[in-house]
Amino acid sequence: MALAYDAERTTRDLDAVVLTGHGAVIAAAHEVARRHDLPRSWLNEQASAYVPPGDDAGRVVFDAPGLVVLAASPARLFTMKAQAARAPDVEDIRTLAGMLDIRDLDRATRVCDEVMPDQPLTARSRAVLQEVFEQEPDERF
Repeated sequence: MALAYDAERTTRDLDAVVLTGHGAVIAAAHEVARRHDLPRSWLNEQASAYVPPGDDAGRVVFDAPGLVVLAASPARLFTMKAQAARAPDVEDIRTLAGMLDIRDLDRATRVCDEVMPDQPLTARSRAVLQEVFEQEPDERF
């Protein structure tokens, strides 16, 4: 989110799914942590539980020999944030909803169903989305 869609935002960690070279990537992440006095967990793989299967039309945010960093598409990231339904994700959900022109709970639910058809939204996820879309439009985005 911070790398691809909200340059003003700061974050404590970077959510990642390492597709190849897992050991080398984690070793490099630990070295970065050591050099920059970051927690070893700054590269967070816990979000992988919320990553929908299949390809995504995300965007390249970094490309160098041996390393390509892709950001999830706004629709995929919106769905992942909705599925996680954590309090810190609410502002990201609002930002992504604005980018995707999602203005109501019905459309938000349809986007999530399209991205993750085999994983329906939980009651908690629906409650978070309902909270976002019940606010007055000026307060929402």
